[in-house]
Amino acid sequence: MSLNIKDLGPCQVLWNNIDLGPTLGGVTFKDEQHSVDIKEDGHGDTPVDAVTTGKITSVEANFTRSSLSQLEKMIESATKDLSTGNLKVMNSVGNAMFATSAELILKPLVDNVPSAVTTEWLHVHRTYPLGAPEFKFDHAGQRVIKVIFKCFPDVVTGQVGEIWRMGPATV
Repeated sequence: MSLNIKDLGPCQVLWNNIDLGPTLGGVTFKDEQHSVDIKEDGHGDTPVDAVTTGKITSVEANFTRSSLSQLEKMIESATKDLSTGNLKVMNSVGNAMFATSAELILKPLVDNVPSAVTTEWLHVHRTYPLGAPEFKFDHAGQRVIKVIFKCFPDVVTGQVGEIWRMGPATV
């Protein structure tokens, strides 16, 4: 059975079962295997082998037209103040990310409706959003919040060590 992740199109971004809103500029999923070359003097700079050293997985998205509730989820140490209707962002130092990481699900959108077909979904089990707002105030560009999701291996039984999967959970 092959996976059907679609050839083209936008996606819905759900983090911890919360829709983070519309994106502008696409969503990029990256999964890079890292390695270190093994060398021998007799072969000079040419590697004779390589050893895997880990995997770096990340998801990057630019969100637009975000609500205060969505921004609160995307930006570290942000809190929305219901009495004033504003967002307050504090300096964050020393906060462990894994403890509050959550699942990220990317669902293809067709006619702006998220796919209900689970074989089309991409699940990243443990992610932490790192919001990087950079607002440009001009007459031509739309403002977005760039968020890079840092990804960690899972610790849940049945998924221990797993970082991501395509399609539904196995039974």
